[in-house]
Amino acid sequence: MRKASPLRILLLGLLLAIPPVLAQAPPPAAPGIIRLDPKPMEGLKHGRAVVVKGKAGPEGHRFMLDKLTMMMPVTVALRPTRDGDALDLQLSKYAWNQPLRQGETSGEILQFKIRTESEFQITVSAKEAGTPYRLLVWVGDEVKPEMRPVVVKASEFEGGGSRDWGSLVLWVIAGLLLIGIVLLAVLVLRRKRA
Repeated sequence: MRKASPLRILLLGLLLAIPPVLAQAPPPAAPGIIRLDPKPMEGLKHGRAVVVKGKAGPEGHRFMLDKLTMMMPVTVALRPTRDGDALDLQLSKYAWNQPLRQGETSGEILQFKIRTESEFQITVSAKEAGTPYRLLVWVGDEVKPEMRPVVVKASEFEGGGSRDWGSLVLWVIAGLLLIGIVLLAVLVLRRKRA
């Protein structure tokens, strides 16, 4: 048996190590996520808004909006800037690849009205790279419903504090039933003694 030289062992080790290194392609870069921060705008009486101008492609642009409560109405509107351009709009809550609302502009304005807690994500994409668009996200002021107190003073109660004993007819019926039960009990006790 022939003894392997150190040079052969080194070359053999390199040949075995190179293919796995070459076979591993670098992972694709994840698309960037842009955090939207709506602010009061001129002409808006209520709420805050943010407008995004961009050019979408198949990879899509990703946006995130947070610090929301269920009491804040949210409107997301997408508009292509050129007639006939088609853009895809997806709204998701937890996973980017699982949209909860999805639609296509087809040259028209696409609008979703939602309410959610905490955060949600928006993805804008197009089949053709460089498709220009405008994205508007409006977050309304927090709606605080007026609630009456649970505890009510006796003086404010609907009856006004007076005692309402109900209808006289109901009391007559209840009295007749009570008399009937007493007479029945008396008859049953007499039979048992006899």
